[in-house]
Amino acid sequence: MNRREMRKEIQFENLKFREILKQSLAIKLGFTALYSGGHVIRNEKGFRDNEISIDYIWITKISRSFVGWGGLITIKLEESHFRSIKNPEKLVQGIFLYDEKGEIRAFYFEEQVNDLTDSIYKIQNLELFKANEGITLDGVSYDYEVIARNIKTFITVNNPNSENWKHWENEIWKLGNRLSHESKNEEMIALFK
Repeated sequence: MNRREMRKEIQFENLKFREILKQSLAIKLGFTALYSGGHVIRNEKGFRDNEISIDYIWITKISRSFVGWGGLITIKLEESHFRSIKNPEKLVQGIFLYDEKGEIRAFYFEEQVNDLTDSIYKIQNLELFKANEGITLDGVSYDYEVIARNIKTFITVNNPNSENWKHWENEIWKLGNRLSHESKNEEMIALFK
């Protein structure tokens, strides 16, 4: 296998891994898949119980050298109505650990109805060409995926050190620290130490 074929194989494996991980997260949250727009919620018999609408999703996978793999997810749900059910506008934020196959090993999430503050959503100016100009052999690697109406994007960044990426990273760590301590899971806490 030549270099080009190896690169294609690695890219395909990374894509497959991301999709397995997203499917694992969707199941943990009670969805069939993670996408923006309308979702039908069914009960164990397959009957429609509810309909909700997702405004946006962001997922950040974090890989720390010598520590482990985990990540954060935020889902913003829009206010919606289904029959007599009133679904409030809601923010779901979670922390997870995953294995080498993309399966979720541990998961903790919170739902917020009153305080819908998402500090990551507010960050709009990430430098796409100058996150870190140094050599990154170890440290922290992030896979950041955003899913919203008419946009789906994926960015990998290693040890970011530009101003806006550092701001983004600090907000990720604040959220990760808070959720990991709320989870009381020692591995999640260690990921964000």
